[in-house]
Amino acid sequence: MLTVSTILGNIKNNPDLYQKYESFLKNNTLETITIQRSEAEKVRMRKASDKKTDVGFILPSRTHLRDGDVVFLDDSKMIIIKLSPELVAILNVKKYSHNHSHSHGNDSQDNNTEKVNHDHNSDDLLTNVAIKVGHTIGNLHRPLKIDKNNIIFPIQSPDEINLFLRLLSDLKDHIEIRSDTLIFEPDQGFDVHAH
Repeated sequence: MLTVSTILGNIKNNPDLYQKYESFLKNNTLETITIQRSEAEKVRMRKASDKKTDVGFILPSRTHLRDGDVVFLDDSKMIIIKLSPELVAILNVKKYSHNHSHSHGNDSQDNNTEKVNHDHNSDDLLTNVAIKVGHTIGNLHRPLKIDKNNIIFPIQSPDEINLFLRLLSDLKDHIEIRSDTLIFEPDQGFDVHAH
């Protein structure tokens, strides 16, 4: 059994490891250990790679395994962690642009004031939508990832989309929500720990 007691780095943010990863992949000497997100914080576990290498993990406490982590590397092979894709909801907060151009003759001062008010109203609306969405998802104790205008969180089944649409029905003009299957890694600080 191979014992892993440290993470060597991640291929997603270490160019040297990524180059080695590509080389091992090309030579068919790359191995992956697939784990569920729920196992990412386990510091002691035993897993087999896709090429049947028996690996025992004895990691420092508070270690968090991430997709792309390199857990073993020598001249003959590289072993990386792969997170299982899972079902998620992707909630998109629609952007609003108020392109109401009012011509008041030559009164450009008034026009600028009106534009500022529209921008301000748009910001207030966005803030209100964000707070309501955050409160609703927070009450259900879901970990979150924020990616551009999307809020991504895990769900058990596609039917949950309808639940969120009902819970957020007063925001239906301001949000879109759909399900997808992808590798989900919560943003730091937005991970919910099961106690």
